[in-house]
Amino acid sequence: MISIVIPLYNKELTIENSLKSVLSQNYDNFEVVVVNDGSTDNSVEKVKGICDSRIRLIEQENGGPSKARNTGVMNSKGQWIVFLDADDGLTEGALKMMMVEVQKYPDADIIDFNGYIRFGEKMSLRYHPLVGKVSNPLRAFYYRKITPGCGHSIFLASFARKFPYDERLRRFEDCDILLRMLPNAKVYSSQYATEIHDMNYAEASNARKDIKEDFIGYLDMSKGGFWYKMCVYRTFLEEREHYSEECHRLYPSWYKRYDLLIIMKILALFCHH
Repeated sequence: MISIVIPLYNKELTIENSLKSVLSQNYDNFEVVVVNDGSTDNSVEKVKGICDSRIRLIEQENGGPSKARNTGVMNSKGQWIVFLDADDGLTEGALKMMMVEVQKYPDADIIDFNGYIRFGEKMSLRYHPLVGKVSNPLRAFYYRKITPGCGHSIFLASFARKFPYDERLRRFEDCDILLRMLPNAKVYSSQYATEIHDMNYAEASNARKDIKEDFIGYLDMSKGGFWYKMCVYRTFLEEREHYSEECHRLYPSWYKRYDLLIIMKILALFCHH
């Protein structure tokens, strides 16, 4: 069984379409665990308006997407978990293709798939060059050749439960969990597109008012190997402008890591190898 875990917070405009994209799949052995994270709009009514025994609705006070996903995982019954945001959808035949790949790679902890990005009326494929076993997942993540995440990845449930989301985080929580998961995971990659990520409703990418709700507030290069450190440093470079004052206070020496900047330029020369 596959458990599709959907955190729900004020998505009355999109949740119906997200659910319909799951319920219309040509693979039947699944459940949908919708965790209502204290919505104040009509999101819950939209879910209750769809009569399907495969949908389970769990209510909790607002605690953020990390807590909602953890609640969904702990209440799931499937051997495999697919996280899906309430404003995104699955492509036709996505679950069946996921299980084809699961059977092909029986020792997998994570299988990463391709996906579409919708912006306005246009849809484009993600960059996704790898197929088969990923020999160094953190290296591949650094080069963005894999980006396991909501809708376009499937996780072994017993593995996912070992790495709960950090419930302090409401932004970049996916980056945090991947940096913990990938060094310990058997990862495979497929170019089949399983998700439609709708940028027309994306909100979580906006910076938080409090850096303590963002993974950027907890970066640590004192642990992990080379590729872990490079992933953390890249995250710092890409996001520091959102929290200029806080980052200067938290990571003053990182602004002078010219050695790492040089290494990044060298790595960029080998990005297609």
